[in-house]
Amino acid sequence: MLNTINLTKKFLFSTLFISSVAFAQVDVQALSQELPQGASLAFVAKNLSNDQIVADYNPSTFMLPASTQKVFTALASKLVLGDQFQFETSVLTNGTVQNGVLNGDLIVKFTGDPDLTSGQLYNLLAQVKKQNINQINGNLILDTSIFASHDRGIGWIWNDLTMCFNAPPSAANIDGNCFSVNLDANQPVGADVKFNIPSQFPIQVFGSVKVVGSDEAPYCQLDVIVHDNNRYQIKGCMAPQSQPFGLSFAVQDPDAYAAAIVQRQLNRLGIQFNGQVQIPHQPQNGTVLAQHLSKPLPDLLKKMMKKSDNQIADSLFRTVAYHTYNRPASFQLGAMALKRVLSTQAGVKFGHTIVADGSGLSRHNLIDPNTMLQALEYIAKNESTLHLMETFPIAGVDGTISGRGGLIQPPLVKNVLAKTGSLKGVYNLAGFMTNARGEKVAFVQFINGYSTGELENKTKRAPLVNFESKLYNAIYAQ
Repeated sequence: MLNTINLTKKFLFSTLFISSVAFAQVDVQALSQELPQGASLAFVAKNLSNDQIVADYNPSTFMLPASTQKVFTALASKLVLGDQFQFETSVLTNGTVQNGVLNGDLIVKFTGDPDLTSGQLYNLLAQVKKQNINQINGNLILDTSIFASHDRGIGWIWNDLTMCFNAPPSAANIDGNCFSVNLDANQPVGADVKFNIPSQFPIQVFGSVKVVGSDEAPYCQLDVIVHDNNRYQIKGCMAPQSQPFGLSFAVQDPDAYAAAIVQRQLNRLGIQFNGQVQIPHQPQNGTVLAQHLSKPLPDLLKKMMKKSDNQIADSLFRTVAYHTYNRPASFQLGAMALKRVLSTQAGVKFGHTIVADGSGLSRHNLIDPNTMLQALEYIAKNESTLHLMETFPIAGVDGTISGRGGLIQPPLVKNVLAKTGSLKGVYNLAGFMTNARGEKVAFVQFINGYSTGELENKTKRAPLVNFESKLYNAIYAQ
């Protein structure tokens, strides 16, 4: 009898030991010592097969999500717009055509297509030309009424607004609302740098940039000052360079930019126009003369997630709001729509989190890992209909984690699917991996406020790489 009791105790102890090992959590706090001094970390990982949290550290702490915000945007877009959705750019008229003359207005209706190119717009207007329209006796009306208020989110950093990753995701969005300028600094010291602007861009660049010698070059800085009507003033200095130095800038007035491009293209097609350009607030109606459709939503989402395309994200963000509330969409309405859709249809509880945009550019966004995890869980549970996991970048393969140092060695390479999130001092991940037992794990990593000081270029973020490698290998072994 005594032996039986002892065997029973040993069995129970063994069972409890095995159970505790099976569900032991990864010690994230210990691993966080790998991070640069002063960095803040919030993390959670959940085994979706057994519904167990396998690692967490400050999972309810609000952090900047950066581009992991696009996970919310992708899910909301799928739920509201559906796979058949395409952005439509069309040309209409409220007049009639007689003897090659359009007696009435030409209306170009933009709906926020983030992939629209100037070439596609030209082909659209060429279809108008083919309908025996050689002259317009009326006005050119740009209908951008689908969006309202500012074309930038609250909390976007002011001195990034001239950068192309910060280009305004407006209703009229042509070539990403971004243009390039070449600076020719192959000049003698003391001479002015020459600005070469491709003729297809209806912008003006001017200023004074001096070529300086090696003693002055380390102190040089190029600054751009934006003026009205898409005029850019460049100041500063630079060392001599044998090859042209390229700079890209975001369009500051998308409506004026679109109007100038349309007028140039009409002229190129031989369609005479001497009327006024009007941009009314109300939507315009008329007979459709030509239409261009973007790629369908799944293709746009794949590009948005793999390349972390901000314009696609914020165009969809406001488009979801337009379709949810049936009114011109501001960024504020986009935040209301995203929370409403994900809370009612996907069960995501946002609590006191702050959503300011769809791209993650805003420094006003505040999300905690537990909230993001809810979206990931819903995606995994409904992947057979959503097909969203295939849009996530794959470690060592494609997208923004194709070369992410901590994830490119086995068993993590090709195993981690994750959306990155990067801003100054932000190094985030949100996605999925498969552990050693073949079980799906969802995880959210928010690292904010990191700095590697002057060693950043030399170390290639070694502390962050080491942290991620150890953390995700530990989760894999769970």
